[in-house]
Amino acid sequence: MELIKKVAVVVLMTTLFSGSVYAADKAAMVKEGRKIFITKSQGNCLACHSVQGDESIPQTGTLGPRLANMDTYPKDYLIEKIMDPNITNPITIMPPLGRNHKITKAQVEAVVVYLQEITKAK
Repeated sequence: MELIKKVAVVVLMTTLFSGSVYAADKAAMVKEGRKIFITKSQGNCLACHSVQGDESIPQTGTLGPRLANMDTYPKDYLIEKIMDPNITNPITIMPPLGRNHKITKAQVEAVVVYLQEITKAK
């Protein structure tokens, strides 16, 4: 019986710890994604897009679509769109940031986490 209690405590602690690590990782990715999104020398996404949910940044981009409800799209789809939008739309004017090595795939993933988190319907 004592062994079962010890195992239960270990399982509970592991579950709680891994959940908080995920939350910390996600918060860090959101922060990094936001930085990339607004930095001209990296993503420079604001040059073309405005984004729902982050009113602390200038909402000047009008060339591309307003980014809203991004959490309704699959993460892999959004990563592909940023890495190389020409794959699904050969006549797009959006630059292939990943294919051109402007930002890394890890940075693209951070931007997607940021967009999916910030544009959720409240």
